[in-house]
Amino acid sequence: MEKINYKPTKPKDASTLIIIRKNKKKTFVLMGQRPMQSRFMPGVYVFPGGVTEKEDLQAYKFFKLKPNKQVNKKAVKSYSNSHCQSLLLTAIRETAEETGLYLAKADKSSSKPFINSESSWNDFTDKSYVPSIHKLLFFGRAITPSKLKIRFHARFFLAFYEDFVGNMKANRELENLDWISLNEAKNKKIADVTEFMLNEIIKLNNNYSNVSNKKVFPMFTWKNNKRWIKWDKIIKS
Repeated sequence: MEKINYKPTKPKDASTLIIIRKNKKKTFVLMGQRPMQSRFMPGVYVFPGGVTEKEDLQAYKFFKLKPNKQVNKKAVKSYSNSHCQSLLLTAIRETAEETGLYLAKADKSSSKPFINSESSWNDFTDKSYVPSIHKLLFFGRAITPSKLKIRFHARFFLAFYEDFVGNMKANRELENLDWISLNEAKNKKIADVTEFMLNEIIKLNNNYSNVSNKKVFPMFTWKNNKRWIKWDKIIKS
């Protein structure tokens, strides 16, 4: 019988945002539960995030943003500076859609409608918000295993609750949205990569000052039915 070689699905660019909130001696992260009818990871608790859209690249130009120079395009494996910045904007847009929280600053001079009338970026322009991409810190990557049909190349970013505006409100993409302590989050129904990222945050011991100066970043995936973590060493130019 002839052996058929299946070509793996190409992973889609995606971004995930881990929002850190400190309260007294505990550290919390914002997570929600994916609906049980979801095609991808039903019932699993996740951080806000989603797939990159072409409007995210348009938003970078539309808002006339200055690049976040703390995020190295080699680290996020992007093919251009603008693509790198669009990954940051994906994290901000998806978080606003799913949680009602905007990583943005008010700017009354930026109230004209976004170029795509159906885009979520219109929520920003309606409120005169300009996305704050410089408030994001790159933390790591993950690629869905090649054996799966639905695949993502997700970049994980950190941000801090005090830099957000808006009122928290879940949409149909995430249910049971809430602030969960780091250790409590590990006891939820979560993906292996989420557990890995939570452990990496715990290792920081609330010291986030050196995240932007890191020279190695994790890339999480699976190979031969085993977890596989590659540490990318980045030489900043």
